[in-house]
Amino acid sequence: MKKRWGQCALAALLAVAVTTGCAMPAIQTDEKKEKSSVRNSGTAGEVGDKVVSADQNTDGKVTIRIVDWSDGSAPQRKEFHKKYMEVHPDINIEYTQLTVDQFKNTIVTMIKSGDGPDLFPIPVGMTLDTALQEDWFQPINDYVMDNFAEKFDPKSFSEGVTHKGNQWYTITELMPTIQCLFFYNKDVLSAAGVDKIPETYSEFREACKKITKYGNGNVYGLIDGGKQINRLDVLTRSMAAAAGGKIAATQKVLTDQGMAPYDTDAVKGVMQLFAQLEDDGSIHPDTVNISAPEARELFAQGQAGFLCQGMWCISQWGINDPDLNYGVMAVPVPDGVKDTYVQQGELSPWMGLYSQSKHPQEAVDYLMALYSEEFGYQSSCVEDGVFVSVIPEINEQYMTNAIMKDYYTIANATAKIVPTIAKRAEKANAFYSEVKDVQPSLGAIMQGVLSRSITDYDSALRKLAEDTTTEWKRACEAVGMDYRELEFDNWNLEEDYTDADYEALK
Repeated sequence: MKKRWGQCALAALLAVAVTTGCAMPAIQTDEKKEKSSVRNSGTAGEVGDKVVSADQNTDGKVTIRIVDWSDGSAPQRKEFHKKYMEVHPDINIEYTQLTVDQFKNTIVTMIKSGDGPDLFPIPVGMTLDTALQEDWFQPINDYVMDNFAEKFDPKSFSEGVTHKGNQWYTITELMPTIQCLFFYNKDVLSAAGVDKIPETYSEFREACKKITKYGNGNVYGLIDGGKQINRLDVLTRSMAAAAGGKIAATQKVLTDQGMAPYDTDAVKGVMQLFAQLEDDGSIHPDTVNISAPEARELFAQGQAGFLCQGMWCISQWGINDPDLNYGVMAVPVPDGVKDTYVQQGELSPWMGLYSQSKHPQEAVDYLMALYSEEFGYQSSCVEDGVFVSVIPEINEQYMTNAIMKDYYTIANATAKIVPTIAKRAEKANAFYSEVKDVQPSLGAIMQGVLSRSITDYDSALRKLAEDTTTEWKRACEAVGMDYRELEFDNWNLEEDYTDADYEALK
């Protein structure tokens, strides 16, 4: 018998969701058909740009196809698949793992051909509304266990992110944490004579110079995955915010004095710093040609002193480079600047059930197992330092990694909740569906600076700001949204933006 969700428990969770500004997905409490246990088969989990089948012999088995970009948790997913197959050998898993950049084009192509996978995430930058308009997903209400949602943090549910009205469409993989802290190689810094962890632009530039001089063509101050525009966008936005600029997180929209905030002094200062690092020869020469995972590996090999990435690196290094002697530090700020912020990540949709899935129940069984303590995926990711779980009890019990604790502590101390039009404007989702990207983007301009193909970044940023402002105004007009709703003139950069602040704007 399945455990029913009691009215008291339901009321309590809904109350929490209301007070935190989050909505709970509808959970069907009527008796559903018996759910099959989680199943799996074969050998699964190898990563790369190819499908990894759990067992090539699929006779008599149901094949579940999953495509995502979760390279940071690849080892944990591999172990999950192993446990999964031991319980039920009647399911064949085909798991494809791509980079974030590869994923969007790949999934669109698959869906247009009518051959979408059973489970896949929403691409970065796409809203749930858009995905539903394209008929990508179907609700999971009828397939999840009645008590499945009880263990989740209520903040992990949000209208327009995980569900639409009473229909539950996606599950978020993790609680949002900033993805832009800097890792430093302690051995490299020590050998180069860098005895103070840099906090300011001048200290960071000097440290990179020392490391590059010490490295003599083999070790550089900084490396990053410059081939991935999304990573450079995160880097630029986070450093501009820390420099005191009013700027939204990646793929989000805010204005500053009525303009897209891309040619502000804060953004120009970030570009200037990286142009100086490039002029100094302090940036690894492979940076613009490699992905984030490749940069992470070269950093671990001691080819650079600093790397700007997210918490997912911790797990990868723990497995592949257990002897790496490294630490984590806050985003550097301009000299004399203090008490600013880095944008706290917003909740984002992750895995959903394909609208044309031929095996929806088996696919959702797999999905539920990813959040089951029995199979250990979430707990191992937290324990190994991959991410902060959407299940509070797992964080309390398994967050034991020292570097992860440092990352989590620094992130909490420096990140601030920034305003979002999704909580202010009724037509925000329609706006995000309507608005088009302007090129070259912020990340692309940073890539141009690193490759020296853009030397006049002031002009490039001015044009981006002007063209983006024009596009945002057009998109607002197209959906009937007031352009003034993009501006939050009561935003104090030193404080979290609260529900009271939203109320004050009414």
